[in-house]
Amino acid sequence: MEMITFKRLLLGAFSSLLIASCVNDFSEEKDKEYANGGNIPLRFTADIGAVAHARVQENAFEEGDEVGLFAMISSTALTEERYVDNLKFKRSSDGEFTSEQTVYYPDDGSTLDLLSYYPYQEGGIAMGESVMPVSVAAEQSLSENYSRSDFLVATLANQAASKTPLNLSYKHKFFRLNIVLAPEDVESADALCAADPQLAVCGFYTEASYDFHKDAYSDYAEEMSLTPAGTWTVEDGRLTGKSVILIPQEISAEYQYLTLEVGGKEYRCWIPDNLEMQSGKQSELEITFVPAEDILLGAVQGDIEDWEGDDTVQSGSEVVGKYIDVSKLDFEQSSVYNVLHAGSQVAEICKECLVTEEMEVQAIVAYPVSEGRTDLTKGTVLQILGSEDENIHGGAVSWSTEDNTLQYTPGTSSVRKRIYVLSDGQLTLSSTSEDELLTISSIANVFRDRRGGTVRNYPVVKIGTQYWMRDNLKATSYSDGTEIPKLDGIAEDADGYLLSDEGEVFYTPSVISTKKMLSADADWRMPTWEDWNQLKAYLKGKASSLKAGEWRVSEDDQLTAVTNLSGFNALPVGMWWVKGKFEDYVGRYAAFWTVDDAGEVADESFMMSGKSDEMQDGELVGGTGWAYSIRAIRK
Repeated sequence: MEMITFKRLLLGAFSSLLIASCVNDFSEEKDKEYANGGNIPLRFTADIGAVAHARVQENAFEEGDEVGLFAMISSTALTEERYVDNLKFKRSSDGEFTSEQTVYYPDDGSTLDLLSYYPYQEGGIAMGESVMPVSVAAEQSLSENYSRSDFLVATLANQAASKTPLNLSYKHKFFRLNIVLAPEDVESADALCAADPQLAVCGFYTEASYDFHKDAYSDYAEEMSLTPAGTWTVEDGRLTGKSVILIPQEISAEYQYLTLEVGGKEYRCWIPDNLEMQSGKQSELEITFVPAEDILLGAVQGDIEDWEGDDTVQSGSEVVGKYIDVSKLDFEQSSVYNVLHAGSQVAEICKECLVTEEMEVQAIVAYPVSEGRTDLTKGTVLQILGSEDENIHGGAVSWSTEDNTLQYTPGTSSVRKRIYVLSDGQLTLSSTSEDELLTISSIANVFRDRRGGTVRNYPVVKIGTQYWMRDNLKATSYSDGTEIPKLDGIAEDADGYLLSDEGEVFYTPSVISTKKMLSADADWRMPTWEDWNQLKAYLKGKASSLKAGEWRVSEDDQLTAVTNLSGFNALPVGMWWVKGKFEDYVGRYAAFWTVDDAGEVADESFMMSGKSDEMQDGELVGGTGWAYSIRAIRK
């Protein structure tokens, strides 16, 4: 374990004049004044805690590494007055850390609380805050990127002036995943190593905010494909040596995954959702490799003494091939799937509703994607669902984004289960040996809703040219992570949310008025009346196309049809009104908030009832005593 001396970190006389300022005064004149006063300089050494040895092979700082330091009088907090504010130290060639400024201990006997972090950031932590943006690099195969992806923090409290150097021990705050390949035939390990399998880790956020007071992460952003660090070596018949540093975050079932390319063939396996990504910990992901068939996720186990969870976790995986078999897509996860090649989206497959003057049907349609944009003018119909006619598949759809209308060309072929992507990005339902086909895989397209340190996945449905949440929002905090007050009942001017026994969440107007229910930088927003009217126009105003579940009516009313043809999945979860009882609305109504162009609550809500097949405009009368559901629409 390497010991590093911080050569010029000197903390000294702290007069009442300095107490009135925010940070220490580093002028040369002050340095001389304090030095002549005989104040005791503080020196300290530093090491990296060996519990996870994630940063570098020797678990030590390297030449050129920069750390930041905060020092507070022990009676104050990081969010208050700072004695030293984000002072930078850089490791020199002789193994010492030096700073361009000189600082001294307080001369009034005050003790200091020290906080240091790596890697250094010029912006530091804003005054009055305890949160700093953190990130990991995508190309961790580069040594510099891998080192700077390891976020380290050291703290030391109540330190009085002393001639003895203090020791700062830095702790790893990210998570390290070590990746191991285990050939089915141990004797083939050397050959597999010689093939140099290429890895990518996908579906993880690479940016977040870290709160030094709460030791917690929030504001996750930027999903990127990560290239692990290290070089394959053979140990006991297994390939080891690859690792990737990740920000601790939740694992979602069948979302984060690993791709492996070897011998011109690509494989994929899902990261198990019971993998615990704890700060400062590491775990081993063992993949059993069967080149003729598949790769299987064999075991996830810890390799440090305080890591909990050495259970073996089994998970299915798939070979990435030259086509997508749509019969294997689980449209329960989402009605929209992304088709990927080498980590980039090249196509989109949707289970959607096709409505023309002649027909209203559900179909599975594929669209090409280029540079992140779906070309809705070149849809290929793989299957018309629920039809007894065998030769109507394989048609074409073209959407107008201006008026949300469809041009449909009927197909004349049987059901098509496979979709191929040519090297030029075009889609085809069949292939020949002469075609240059891309290797492709699929993943459910979901709305990843980030709130503080929590991430929730919502399924997505395409209706015409619009993309909607397929479930109601169930957030109990604003987009910035601030908790929304929970209410026990509805009242005029109530501020908060109500929760039903089934887990449905209803929001009062004041919550919507904050404009914080959806992050401004997210791809999703609250719907306007223009959005709802576009939806109504495409579906010919039929509420039955939006409804799902079991609806009911009063004794004197007649129940209307429920088809959910659009896949919108509107359940009769009810609503709250100060002049009625929730029990009278649940099972009979669904109501959704609408905003105007400025993001303010609109005068009317979007509503459906069991006794009508019309999409209704619910006028907000009688004050503010309402609570409705939220459905977001993609920008």
